[in-house]
Amino acid sequence: MPRLSLPAGMAGRIALILIAAVTVEFIGNSLINLWQEKELLSAERTRRIAGQIVVAERVVADVRPDRRSRVAADLSLDGLVLNWVPATVIADSSAAHARLQQVKHRLVGMAPALAGRDIRLVLIASAKSGKRDLIGALRLADGSFVTFRVTPFLNAPPAFALVLALHLLLIAAVLGMGLLLVRALVRPLRALAALADATGQGSAPAMVIEGPREVRRVATAFAAMQARLLSIMAEHTQALVAVSHDLRTPIQRLRLRAALLADKDARGAIDRDLAELEKFVGSIVSFMRGDGAEAARLVDVAAIAMTAVDDAADAGAAITYQGPDALAATLRPLALKRALANIVDNAVAHAATIRVRLTADAAAILLTVEDDGPGIPADRRAEVLLPFRRLEPARHEDSGGAGLGLPIASRAVATLAGTLTLGDSALGGLSVTLRLPRHGAAPAE
Repeated sequence: MPRLSLPAGMAGRIALILIAAVTVEFIGNSLINLWQEKELLSAERTRRIAGQIVVAERVVADVRPDRRSRVAADLSLDGLVLNWVPATVIADSSAAHARLQQVKHRLVGMAPALAGRDIRLVLIASAKSGKRDLIGALRLADGSFVTFRVTPFLNAPPAFALVLALHLLLIAAVLGMGLLLVRALVRPLRALAALADATGQGSAPAMVIEGPREVRRVATAFAAMQARLLSIMAEHTQALVAVSHDLRTPIQRLRLRAALLADKDARGAIDRDLAELEKFVGSIVSFMRGDGAEAARLVDVAAIAMTAVDDAADAGAAITYQGPDALAATLRPLALKRALANIVDNAVAHAATIRVRLTADAAAILLTVEDDGPGIPADRRAEVLLPFRRLEPARHEDSGGAGLGLPIASRAVATLAGTLTLGDSALGGLSVTLRLPRHGAAPAE
């Protein structure tokens, strides 16, 4: 069995969706109209009626006018009332009513004697049943008429509210079908967007090239661009890692030579410069490597925050922690540790007093690091989140660093689906707030 193939281009598929929607709408409307005009006459009953009309014409034509009405009435059947009148006001409505045209064609087809005759048909509502009767008149050779009434002919017309509800239901079905088809049409675009977001976030997902011709062309170009970008990123990262590794050996040699110096002050100054150089190189490598494809798991956020505070306090910083002793959440612990460590290190480098505050509600976790340093002007806070930007003299000129602390923190927070916001601290300096989703956090035991 041959497989049905879709149009190759986007325009062809959109046209197919429109054609399918219009077709379903047309079929639905036709079915509703047929239901509204449901005929109650079977083919056999129609044949009997056609034959009886022909019989009535012949019989009536053979009797005197004063007896015709009674004779015609005697020929009536169940559901068919016959009569004779010298003249009639019945007008033919079949030209304007498709259903009546069909009835006339069937009567002529079942009784060829009626072909070419003046047959008048009209519909009239029945007062008793509410259904619709068929009223007809057949002109005789002398100009008189045999009239007939078929009871009932059509079902009672449905209520307006019901017909309106059916049409609204049909519109909803057509729209739903159209939306499903459009969703299937744009699915390759959504997949392509997801791949673009994932590229450079520690993973290189395989790309499935599918969809309309235009989307496949974009996907093919993106796949080539993705390969080039990942190759360049890998080369840059490897080069920086190699530089970092190569620098460690001369740094250690300089440490050993500095240790042999008799001047204690000079030895201390050299050690500090070497530590700053090592930290500088480590920051660059950390920024280039990112956080990798770390899996989320249940961790104690309070423990991570208190550990960062204790580490800074052990290094001599005046730092305090405010918050619960335990707070469980499902997230990537290494990314959170990296973000918090860089924010605290940044505060330690620029301020004398630091405060870390942890709060949470049912939806999110708030981690705020405040300091009493010089702060950052509001109009330059976006700039400080860019890599290799140091906003001296807004901060201390002797703080050192590569200008990567807050960018690394911002990138790590992004992998946690959170946000990093800079503001004014109650201590007079900078306030850094991390807002992280709890992702089904559970209370700590």
